[in-house]
Amino acid sequence: MKTIYIMLSKTESIFCSLITSYTHEPYAHVSLLFDDNFSNGYSFSRKKIRNPFIGGFMNENYPRWVAAFPKTECLMYTLDVTDESYHLLKQQIEDFKSEQKKYKYNTLGVISYMFNVKLHPKNSYFCSHFVSYILREAKALYFDKDPFFTTAGDFRRHPDLHLIYEGYLNKLVDNPALARAA
Repeated sequence: MKTIYIMLSKTESIFCSLITSYTHEPYAHVSLLFDDNFSNGYSFSRKKIRNPFIGGFMNENYPRWVAAFPKTECLMYTLDVTDESYHLLKQQIEDFKSEQKKYKYNTLGVISYMFNVKLHPKNSYFCSHFVSYILREAKALYFDKDPFFTTAGDFRRHPDLHLIYEGYLNKLVDNPALARAA
């Protein structure tokens, strides 16, 4: 068995405020992490830290993120997965990384979600859709809905995820032992 990490986060950005206002959930963003130093993870997010409309598959750098958004709050969860699932997840991430330029952030999908309509152009995702999708493909975590319709709140309520940290991301990045002590 191996442990992976799922982070839910919220920044003080307008885009995040719009998402949390619509979903009535406290967190808007979902990321997948492999290391307990919590300095980077993977998701679909903004390519430029101050522009939420140009995005795609990203290796998120959290020290840089908290420099731009110092009041970022997060929940960090663990998920124990089989060695096979772990290998499949790592392979999927490598596949996304190798063709990173072809992947786009699905802004239209976020809008269509509000009308319970699945709009999923090829090679486009938003954060919760992406993380739910690759976890399902790796047989690591399942939801009772299409990955497109999975939200940060679904992750927050999933019984197989174990909360290990709640607080400011900058504190966790500066001191990863805060989560390991939980």
